[in-house]
Amino acid sequence: MKRSLSNKIWNSLEQHSLSMVHPNKAYSFLMLLLAFMLVLLPIQSLAFFPMSWSDLNYQMRYQAKWYRIRLENRVEVFDPFDTRLSPSGKLIPKLMPERSYVQIIHWKRDQVLVIETRDDEGQLMHLYYEYKEQSLEKHIDPIRFFNLNEVMPHFLRFLAKKPENREKALREFNIEDFLVSQTWHENQIHYQIGIQGSDHYALIDPKTFLLQSLHSSIYRADGTKWKLKVQFSQFKNFQRQKFPQLTEYFLDGKLFKRVSLVKAKKLSRLPIKELKEMAMARVEPHFATWTIDYAR
Repeated sequence: MKRSLSNKIWNSLEQHSLSMVHPNKAYSFLMLLLAFMLVLLPIQSLAFFPMSWSDLNYQMRYQAKWYRIRLENRVEVFDPFDTRLSPSGKLIPKLMPERSYVQIIHWKRDQVLVIETRDDEGQLMHLYYEYKEQSLEKHIDPIRFFNLNEVMPHFLRFLAKKPENREKALREFNIEDFLVSQTWHENQIHYQIGIQGSDHYALIDPKTFLLQSLHSSIYRADGTKWKLKVQFSQFKNFQRQKFPQLTEYFLDGKLFKRVSLVKAKKLSRLPIKELKEMAMARVEPHFATWTIDYAR
């Protein structure tokens, strides 16, 4: 009896399927429709659900995996106004090897940032020391001057838990307004931090919530200005942290500096006492009166 009933049901389904579209075609159509919806929905959600600065900070704080880290960077400097044409038709700026240098960065999230800028022989040329709200900068090389924005590890600054530290990093790049909007840039949609139409803004990847680029401008003596862009690329996972291997600086679209990550070492402790002593040995006597609890 059960077998007879199941045969009747199967026969009924067979007859019904003859009146429908071929199953293979129906399956292909459904898969195509599903793929279209998967592509369209993220774009629609970005278009109709913009983020506030508070919302964006909430997402960005979870991208910070490192707590203590030591980084080594190799920095190459180019002359953006002395270029040659490559066989592919691309303008290549002239490398100035005598201007290259090395960076050693000690960082503890939301607390400590020490940047040693050294020449190829290892001689210290510039030092930046920061502990929470207090900081000092010392130019050591008598000939070469380093701008603070030139040595600052901008991407590392964004790997903070506290929003005020990201705000500080933005202000260092002359981004004073933390308005969040959506914009198309190089055929991709990004979150933009800064006023629409301004020269000063940051672009954030809407999927990873990682910093992609920083934008600003530099005024010249004649009143005109150069467009400055810092681009982060070649992201790779280092000790669970997604971090750019390459940071490039462009002036009106022409490369003038390239920072390559050489080594990233996660630390169990930061030698804060030793770093403090190195910094204090380089500054004027009145700074030596600081009384700070340098607890690890």
